[in-house]
Amino acid sequence: MTTFHLTTTWKIPASIEACWFSILDVEAWPDWWKYVDEVVKVRAGDVSGINSIYQYKWSTLLPYRLVFELHVTKFIPYQLIAFDAKGDLKGNGCCQFIQTNQTTQIQFDWNVQTNKAWMKFFTSITYLIFKWNHKRVMQSGEQSLIQKLDLKL
Repeated sequence: MTTFHLTTTWKIPASIEACWFSILDVEAWPDWWKYVDEVVKVRAGDVSGINSIYQYKWSTLLPYRLVFELHVTKFIPYQLIAFDAKGDLKGNGCCQFIQTNQTTQIQFDWNVQTNKAWMKFFTSITYLIFKWNHKRVMQSGEQSLIQKLDLKL
């Protein structure tokens, strides 16, 4: 089975605090990121956020949707959120934050496999298309976060 190793880096001209709280408020993502259709809390974690589980419903540029849960496994404020994924995507990933001058770099790393039967069947020939689609969805998120924070590049 093909594993997708996907890395996306956002450069947001804002404080790490503004970026951190925007990413942390996952239930508000559908308000500003057009490809996030719905986020629902499945289970609250501990005080630090570890063991919280959210279900995400995503649309894409291509005619398919993804539904998966992210289970927070590591949480270091203003630095890192790590998670395991299950559902249409299975694997793990993390989101790292680094402040440099007036810019916050947010890096998303995913190591996932698809669980939809048709995606698994066609992965060997559509791998690059799926990566292209992921890149466009993530670019939309970066631009949407910049707009949400009412920033200009």
